[in-house]
Amino acid sequence: MSKSMRPSAKKKRAPLPPASASRIIYLLSDSTGNLARHMLTAFLTQFPPRAFEMRAMTFLNDRARLENALDEISAEPGIVLHALVSTDAKAAVRSRCAAIGAPDRDLTGDFVSFLAQQSGIKATEDHRRLHHVDEQYQRRIRALEFALQHDEGLGLDSLDAADIVVAGVSRTSKTPTTMYLAQQGYCVGNVSLSYGVDPPRQLMALSPRKVIGLVIDSEQLVQIRTHRTIQWKISDSRYRDPEVVAREVGWSKSLFIQQGWPVLDVTYQGVEETAQKILDVLGLPPVTFG
Repeated sequence: MSKSMRPSAKKKRAPLPPASASRIIYLLSDSTGNLARHMLTAFLTQFPPRAFEMRAMTFLNDRARLENALDEISAEPGIVLHALVSTDAKAAVRSRCAAIGAPDRDLTGDFVSFLAQQSGIKATEDHRRLHHVDEQYQRRIRALEFALQHDEGLGLDSLDAADIVVAGVSRTSKTPTTMYLAQQGYCVGNVSLSYGVDPPRQLMALSPRKVIGLVIDSEQLVQIRTHRTIQWKISDSRYRDPEVVAREVGWSKSLFIQQGWPVLDVTYQGVEETAQKILDVLGLPPVTFG
């Protein structure tokens, strides 16, 4: 048999579904899987919506659980991404994927190896360290408790204890932004403002270095409020009246400028981006964990 007629020595890959169907992506983690989810979510923004079906398999921190997950993948192969600490676990995944022809990629191993090689410091293989209950963990819990106690104008008498205070009219992403920053370890409170109602004196007395005002395009705010009134069956039409909303947003912006508070426009902006811009504008250092 001529060389050109010999069977290919390449490993067979499991056939992928047609372009019209969602491709399965398995995410394997020996912990919560949050890191892998966040990475994949960022990657998938570059692909058409619903092009992939994500299936997360978490807490695969012993051989039996890992083998069960690999058996499930073998029954319905797909693309395999893993964030496992143990080199033995990584090897087991690679071996099984090669056997069934499923493409796989290690999301974290190359980065850890690179840091170890460049620093000369040997990395440990302890998945428990990622969510170790230490002082930094307790700080995040305290920050979340503070956020819940100071949401939508609650706890005004202790608002000055916050690292950050977010102010804005209704439906400007104050609460989601507050909770996101709290998860990073910042004590954050937020105060909702209403046109025609004097802002709380406790808010007005705060240092401008810790307060930030959120504004949003009035047309987008009308859309958001309209959806909310329908969802909650609210009858007050002024809440979403374009003229009323525009006046409300303009008034809040003028207040922020008068108080010397930084103004951040959150129109069509994700909570993560808003949170990072707040930290940048206020000049706050990142909270270091671990």
